[in-house]
Amino acid sequence: MPRRGITFFLCAFLVSVLARQAGAEVFERIQQQHFGSIATGSYQAGDNLRFSIDRYRDQYLMRVAGQPEVFVLYADYGSLGGRVLRYDSGAIAIQVAGWGGMTLYTDDQPQGLPAVRTGDSSAPSLPSVTLAQAQSAADDEAAHLTYARGVRVSIAADWNALSGDSNLRALTFDTMENAARGIDRFTANPAARAAFTQKVSAVHMQTSEKPLIQMSGKTLIVTFNPRQGYMGRASSRAIAFALGKLFGVSTPN
Repeated sequence: MPRRGITFFLCAFLVSVLARQAGAEVFERIQQQHFGSIATGSYQAGDNLRFSIDRYRDQYLMRVAGQPEVFVLYADYGSLGGRVLRYDSGAIAIQVAGWGGMTLYTDDQPQGLPAVRTGDSSAPSLPSVTLAQAQSAADDEAAHLTYARGVRVSIAADWNALSGDSNLRALTFDTMENAARGIDRFTANPAARAAFTQKVSAVHMQTSEKPLIQMSGKTLIVTFNPRQGYMGRASSRAIAFALGKLFGVSTPN
């Protein structure tokens, strides 16, 4: 059966971001202009929402306190010397004004919350898990989807390949957790849940050059690039958004 795939990293979006970055960096060197800087560290937004930002290769990692996911944020230049940090889905996560003020955007606060730096932070690292822990997590995530959304799927990976490779196992585990969270986010919509349950009975993790989702029969294949670390897999937001595109259900990014 033919396979259909959707690129998680939205190549057109990333190409445009990188092109604007290159142009802005040249312009900055020539004009010696000041752009709003992105300071890494721990932050507080509103009364009690805490998060951290850390550098990762050429981009940034964001973690929200009390939530397990690590998001890769892609930097872009905004208006009036500001900066914008976007999720891999394309949605804006953070805006930094030219004078340094920061605003965090969340699902609960789409209008934005002012954020202030409260201290330093330590960069996250991929979890160290055993093969048994990875297999148990796959079963747990499948059970959660059944309980929370009424979605019955099996979740698996190439367990033989993971048995002797701790690095591959760590990123497979992280990708699997993001995929489960993305499916949970997507199927919160009743129309999306109906489409998903009709077409998907299994979810399988595979390595590839780029993060994709594609259907093979009734198996949803989620791919990731183990050489790129956090940037080699998609976030739960990108997975939910890509599922919306795949199944023709409008989904916020």
